[in-house]
Amino acid sequence: MVVPFIWVIFISYFVMAAVSYFYLRKSRNLISYHFGMNIAMTSSGVMGISCGIILGNQFPLFFSEVTFLTLLIAISAGAIFGSLVDYQTLVTGVSNGIMAGIMGPMLGLAAELPLLVIATFLVFLGFGLLCFSLRSL
Repeated sequence: MVVPFIWVIFISYFVMAAVSYFYLRKSRNLISYHFGMNIAMTSSGVMGISCGIILGNQFPLFFSEVTFLTLLIAISAGAIFGSLVDYQTLVTGVSNGIMAGIMGPMLGLAAELPLLVIATFLVFLGFGLLCFSLRSL
């Protein structure tokens, strides 16, 4: 019963990222360089670590494949969110995505249910804070 619920949580990460992206894209003219760096680093870091934890926990024998997939997810998130502002934020998102994409599966091999709950909380908190902080600009 736990395994299908984990995949629902995994898909919810991408839904939350998509909702946050379209919300931030609406107001991308208001985003400064500093806030753009925070957006790129937070999105790639949170997605890389959280997706790596879930995939590493579910497929511990396929560490290389999980690491490569997590790298693709984190780099893509950093590039997509970083492209909201300029190329400097894109590079920051990609470099942070590389670090998070490598760290996430390592945490996933040692993860149990409390770490999965914390990772899910971090995804929703991170993207929620990004969208909330745009309102305060």
